[in-house]
Amino acid sequence: MMMKTITRSTKNPRQAGLSLIELMIALVLGLVLTLGVVQVFLGSSKTYRLTDGLALLQENMRFALGSMQYDGRMAGHYGCLVGAPENQLDTSDTAYDENVYDVDSVAAMGWEATGTDLSSTFTITSLTPSGNAWTNGTGDDLPVDILGDVIPGTDVLMINGGERADVVLDGNPTALNASLGTEDETNIPSGTIILVVAGDCSGGDLFQKTNNGNASSIAKGTGGTPGNVVAAAGFAGIYDDDASVYQFTSTAYYIGVGASGEPALFRERLDAGDPFNEVELVEGVENMQVLYGVATNLDLNQRADRYVPASAVTDWTAVVSIRIALLMRSGDNVLDEAATPTFNLIGTQITTQTDRRARLLGLSTVGIRNRLE
Repeated sequence: MMMKTITRSTKNPRQAGLSLIELMIALVLGLVLTLGVVQVFLGSSKTYRLTDGLALLQENMRFALGSMQYDGRMAGHYGCLVGAPENQLDTSDTAYDENVYDVDSVAAMGWEATGTDLSSTFTITSLTPSGNAWTNGTGDDLPVDILGDVIPGTDVLMINGGERADVVLDGNPTALNASLGTEDETNIPSGTIILVVAGDCSGGDLFQKTNNGNASSIAKGTGGTPGNVVAAAGFAGIYDDDASVYQFTSTAYYIGVGASGEPALFRERLDAGDPFNEVELVEGVENMQVLYGVATNLDLNQRADRYVPASAVTDWTAVVSIRIALLMRSGDNVLDEAATPTFNLIGTQITTQTDRRARLLGLSTVGIRNRLE
């Protein structure tokens, strides 16, 4: 019998499979690559969340400080008015607040939170509005409209001023008239506090408008809150077509609880006639501290000689500038580890609650133009 020898070709060898060791090495390499990709993804995601949170904080900070800077610069502005206007408002009405409607003396006023004076240390233990722990150097109470809405440990700032109304007076009324004629409808709602300034800047009248916005006149009648003095039927001055009309505003800035439950910066009009209540400007504002630049002798120099808290201001007519510090926090926990940081807010040490939120501190100093001229 003949035997046939079978030979295997070496040119195209057949795959015989993987060994167990080779398979395990491949799995380990795949696992290492997968873990690397996951690690890169997690790191990128964490960086993105932190960067996005800081960008949002910076944008909110710019908006918040920008709003307060504008109002601060225009505090006490009533055109070219020289001296105090004739106050036609009913000072005996319970809704009349002397601090709000004192056009001549109060351009800006504030209230210092208890425990937050210069060189003080304040620890945030609660972000719930409560109490009446605010004072100033002239012994004024916190405005009733915001009482119970302010978070303890945060300052309150009030700014008064006038916004030029887009109306043109028409006619030449005598001082006994109780109405100023305008060329067109005023679009100024009834109840608005008005300051009319004479064309030669020599004087003005402060009163409450009592007719509707579709009228071609500005009436100073009876009714309204606080209302006008009934005995003063006419105006103290004579206002020709060159006279100017301003809508008086008194605005309070404070830290309260926003719609999302986060601490937020609020703005609320304190004067009569405003159809809105408090307005939430920016969420995430955890604390606000305010200092006031006081001129020692305003007749000699129109600059701030020192910056003091509201509790040390005894004459608000001497305030020529405002220094504001805002502490903002992110809405999410974007840091790796929890911390309890302390921030210096223009002389007050504020210690936050323990969390993993990112925080940003903003500072601005605003000159009150009407006091610096």
